[in-house]
Amino acid sequence: MTPWWVVAACALVLGVVGHLTGRELATGGYRIPEDEATHAPRNPWWTGPATALFAGTAAVFVGGDARWAALPAFLLLAWLTVALIWIDLDVHRLPVGLVVPGGAAIAGLLVVASLSEGGRRWVSALIGAVAMGLVYVVLALLPGGGVGGGDVRLAPVLGGLLGWLGIGHLTVGIAAGFVIGGVGAVILLVGGRVGMKSSIAYGPAMCLGVWVAVVGTSRILTWLLGG
Repeated sequence: MTPWWVVAACALVLGVVGHLTGRELATGGYRIPEDEATHAPRNPWWTGPATALFAGTAAVFVGGDARWAALPAFLLLAWLTVALIWIDLDVHRLPVGLVVPGGAAIAGLLVVASLSEGGRRWVSALIGAVAMGLVYVVLALLPGGGVGGGDVRLAPVLGGLLGWLGIGHLTVGIAAGFVIGGVGAVILLVGGRVGMKSSIAYGPAMCLGVWVAVVGTSRILTWLLGG
């Protein structure tokens, strides 16, 4: 079980980082001419609490399962999740300048975690990166697949994190992303926010699917397998 002060420290520090990130995002500095965004950026009040929530979740469920070596990678994901959700919802784009360096940093942290723990977790992380990457490459190539280049670049990053935790986490995380994306699309359609041919941001669903897997994989698999 993770000590309460570790959870509190992770949530507090990342919450402050998330708050400062939100203030920067609210300037709209990430927008490029191709975005054609004319609306004002949203209020950043939620970025601090959301980052704190994800960081605390990582401390409880990753650290709580004695996977301390991987905790830095998931804390980075906590920050990255909030930034990507903000930008993708705003301009329907996952910036290369955020996904690629962030993904490289996460990959490096997972290498360190694998060396620290020993064993062959790096193999399952590699399998996860390749598997999730291929899934999204196929979707991108299919007519009406609904995913873009940013989603394809993000997929191996998330797959590596899920794979490091285990193949069960990988399976649940990918499936949860599809479910969240589908439910979100239905809600937007029913609410008249989008049309049948509208572009829908899928990055948030992909990121949230990872957190569903972090929190609920054991319970979900137990339920599905009737255990």
